Amino acid sequence: MVQRRLEAARALDALPEPVVVNCTGLGARALFGDDELLPCNGQLALLAPQPEIDYMVVAPREGLCMLARHDAIVLGTSHERDCWLLAPNAEKAARILDGHRALFSGVARSCELAAPLAREAQ
Repeated sequence: MVQRRLEAARALDALPEPVVVNCTGLGARALFGDDELLPCNGQLALLAPQPEIDYMVVAPREGLCMLARHDAIVLGTSHERDCWLLAPNAEKAARILDGHRALFSGVARSCELAAPLAREAQ
């Protein structure tokens, strides 16, 4: 893999590689003159990895998701169309963390309520 900085789209023609993967992100707007490209700013929160967590959670109504990876637990999400800011947003991070805390507290309460019913069914 070769990583390069390109100042103009015509520089692609001079590349010797047979395959080019476009990872220019927002730079594609200037590189290709695409004024319709708009950013979608998002925020994630990373937690320390926990090997016992080997699943993902998607809670669309709450606008939350959790993805367990080997190097972190990724919590999300937020998105703001046409936002060019690159700095992290503490309010968005707090919403993501508080939302997951509430979501998992609700799951724990449901499990506590269901446990006596499961024992009675035995």
